[in-house]
Amino acid sequence: MRNNRRWKKVCAAFLAAACFSGTVSQGFCGSSFVCAEETETETEAETVYSQKDLELLENVEKAEADGEDGLDADSIDWGNADIQVMEDEDVSNLLLIGQDRREGQDRQRSDSIIICSVNKEKGKIVLTSIMRDLYVPIPGYKDNRINAAYQFGGMELLDEVIEENLGIHIDGNIEVDFDGFMEALSVLGDLDIELNATEANYLNEHSDLSETDETGWELKEGMNSMTPAQLLAYSRTRFIGNSDWERTERQRKVLTAAYEKAKKMNVFNLVRLAYKIFPNFTTDLSIGQVAGYIYTVLTGSIEGLESYRIPVDGTYNCVTLAPGMEVLIPDLTANSSYLQQFIYGVDVFGNVAETEKESESETETE
Repeated sequence: MRNNRRWKKVCAAFLAAACFSGTVSQGFCGSSFVCAEETETETEAETVYSQKDLELLENVEKAEADGEDGLDADSIDWGNADIQVMEDEDVSNLLLIGQDRREGQDRQRSDSIIICSVNKEKGKIVLTSIMRDLYVPIPGYKDNRINAAYQFGGMELLDEVIEENLGIHIDGNIEVDFDGFMEALSVLGDLDIELNATEANYLNEHSDLSETDETGWELKEGMNSMTPAQLLAYSRTRFIGNSDWERTERQRKVLTAAYEKAKKMNVFNLVRLAYKIFPNFTTDLSIGQVAGYIYTVLTGSIEGLESYRIPVDGTYNCVTLAPGMEVLIPDLTANSSYLQQFIYGVDVFGNVAETEKESESETETE
């Protein structure tokens, strides 16, 4: 399974069902894992500090005492992170990239980064959001937020950063900007999303987030049938609740609703949908791969849907770098291990996910 470069070029148009696919956290949250839905609404994650963490925080406190804006980025010691890439011919990893770009602009930083993993052996789809403020080494550049990698070097550099820092090989990339998002959802149609009172009121007052002329929204607390414009505004909202943590959760809720709607279609209509949606994306996958991927998902006993977030609670520190740049500095080794266990059930060193242990125990009992 591990370190195997025999990746199948699996047909990839799960895009239609993946970029607008779902993430429902199901039974994978053992004691060693933190499900995104359960933790992203917390104000502050409980963090266990290692000796290296304490030294880093001491540097931050010293900088504050000296009147500096934040920690000097050059003082960050990444240590000897042991990152080894894991691959499996039964698992395909697609990178879904949300592009914060308006008409006439060049490539910008990626606004959202989600790894969509299809595990045919285990019959599940795993979507993992990577927080855009995750601070990482970027080959050929100074350390920076991970979303800067896309602006610096596009899909290729972002893939390289994920592989080198998190130990996951990316098989294909799908990028969409605001216009593409709107056009694609227009093909799929309105989606049912449950809003809390704060979200409904905020969206009604901020229809400008949709980048359209739509006004007069009357969204309410509870379930709403939301238009593509409203869905875009909802996905972009980060000034209520727990900032970017809840924003990534909202994005996955939109994917969940899209998946729930798409999976009710028969395979032929879904492939037709893929052909209509495909022109709205920038991708290194062919339409044939996309169509084949949809077929694989719908006919390959893919039933489980799980959702996670990197960094995992307890494996990062929130730090302000000079001059005033707030970032998440991760324990790369720990997050690489968690991510591999999320996707494969085991990491490259043989550490097994809690649910895998439970499953094995149940089998032995029987």
